[in-house]
Amino acid sequence: MVSLVIWLAILWVCAAAGAAVLRRLRASTAGLAEELPFAAAIGMGALAYLMLAVGLLGGLRLWVGLVLLALLAFVGRRDFLRLARRLPAALGLLGTGRPDVYALSLFLMVVLILTLLGALAPSRDNDYDSLVYHLTIPKLYLAEGGIHFIPWLTHSNFPFTLEMLYTLGLLLRDQSVAKLFHFGCGWLTVCAVFAFARRWWGQSAGLLAAAIFAAVPVVTWQMMTAYIELGVALYSFLALYALARWFEDRREGRGSGWLWVGALMCGWALGVKMLAGAVLIFAAIALLWGLRGAPDRAAAVRHLLVFALIAGALAAPWYVKSYVWTGNPVYPFFYKQFDGRYWNAERAQAYTEAQKQFGLGRSPLRLVALPWNLTMRPRWFFDEPKALKAFNVFVWVFGPLLLAFVPTLLLAGAVGMPGRLALWFALVFAAVWFGLTQNGRYLILILPGLSACAGVAAARLTARRGITASTAALALALGLVTALWPTALLAAPSARVSLGLEERADYLRRSTGSLTTFAIFEWVEENTPADAHLLILGDEPRTFYLDRSYLLGNHAEIFTAADLADPSALLGALRRMGVTHLLIHSSTMEDMRTGSGRIETLLRDLYAARRLSSLGAYGPFDLWELAEDGSGRA
Repeated sequence: MVSLVIWLAILWVCAAAGAAVLRRLRASTAGLAEELPFAAAIGMGALAYLMLAVGLLGGLRLWVGLVLLALLAFVGRRDFLRLARRLPAALGLLGTGRPDVYALSLFLMVVLILTLLGALAPSRDNDYDSLVYHLTIPKLYLAEGGIHFIPWLTHSNFPFTLEMLYTLGLLLRDQSVAKLFHFGCGWLTVCAVFAFARRWWGQSAGLLAAAIFAAVPVVTWQMMTAYIELGVALYSFLALYALARWFEDRREGRGSGWLWVGALMCGWALGVKMLAGAVLIFAAIALLWGLRGAPDRAAAVRHLLVFALIAGALAAPWYVKSYVWTGNPVYPFFYKQFDGRYWNAERAQAYTEAQKQFGLGRSPLRLVALPWNLTMRPRWFFDEPKALKAFNVFVWVFGPLLLAFVPTLLLAGAVGMPGRLALWFALVFAAVWFGLTQNGRYLILILPGLSACAGVAAARLTARRGITASTAALALALGLVTALWPTALLAAPSARVSLGLEERADYLRRSTGSLTTFAIFEWVEENTPADAHLLILGDEPRTFYLDRSYLLGNHAEIFTAADLADPSALLGALRRMGVTHLLIHSSTMEDMRTGSGRIETLLRDLYAARRLSSLGAYGPFDLWELAEDGSGRA
């Protein structure tokens, strides 16, 4: 629980600093539920960019991280106690005596506890991207004391705003603090959904909207991981929220503070994930529509330009860094337009085709059927964790509540400008997503807005009399209760280790089967010296738990044509890279046996020439050593 205390302290520092920014922008809020998500998001974004700055300067040290937190604390010094004083009022709604409020609050508390247990546990093998790069690259940065170019892992050139917070978490303690940042993004989004729906449609709509969002199993799974989808969902939804607030303020003759808050949120969303470019484009279109007919057209144009400049400038550091290091600002995407170092047309095409494997096709009929297919046939859209696969024949990936209640808005009544904003964004982004890559978890950033709209529909239907209210209440109860099942299954294996009842190493050895990557890397470390430098060949390995120096051989073009001219040239390239050992996956071993692939063929020839020697096999991996001379063991 030390990690939880550390994270809560950081979150409060970020929230206080962000509250100071909101006050400076004159973006007034109605209660802590509305202020906290915006303030914390601003503070976390600022902290991430401070970590980026010191990381590029080679200053990733513990004392530097503490200085950055002290700096943010100084900025927010006037708001620490003020935020704390708003807590009783925020929790006061639990004392209303209404059974529905108690029931929904209890549901949210149970989900909070379950997801917290999952977040505090070490990442398991099915926490795939976390162990491939979300946590692994920050660990590599810390090992070098700064942010540096990693040519053999293309994902290291993605926007890394959230990973900068993971870097701080690893620096201060371990991955449990890092994972809590993503967990926090999820629950800040729950809070934002509640505040959004309550502001425009009432408290019942707010609680129902928050519960519906927290009932989506893919959301609760993400809360237990160190992925980034909940980060981009938080910033994207807050951008729409701020835009809705500005439209409201503009009608009432107030200032432009919320417009600039929306620009900040768009910028940080783009700093978390490239797909958030759709958020900025949508926001610009919404502004153009909202500013049509403005009496002062010059002022309207200035507002739009300043909005775009703020958002673009805030996102720019990641894309400039990528351009400087690779020659492509959106590396490795759009290879035909931008090219890029350590990449080629074949890899670009293969990557594009891999992204297009998700989904059930791209015909107009499939687009119309998308809500049904996402709910009832989710396995085609989702690289889900194994614990959810048993539920793919049913609906427990995205859950049934969105499909049940969003269409009923046609019966429940108008949702006004905020609802239209959320629904139009969901439609536009889903269309873009449908054409690019139908990976289901990328849709998480539209779920907050859809949940808010589902919440208002549910609130209005249950407020009616007769069979309509009874049916809506029954659907809600079933949807919320059954949502706890997959969430509990995902969290259950983590409970003992999170509560300190099981050793971390024992948990990681058993968590996903008889042989885990943690156990494999333990074997590698037992069979290699501490100064070994490994080349790993095979599919993206989850290397976070490998405490040896290494590079990946299949993730980018790290060998030149000259390096692959013949076996001796490859051996020379390996020695120049400092490689002492090779860790080879069974898929690559099969390619070596069949002579499929240039590198694989050359390695086979080196092995036959006794320039490589085998140290044994463990599970799907073989461990080889570069021989000092021609006397290697065959």
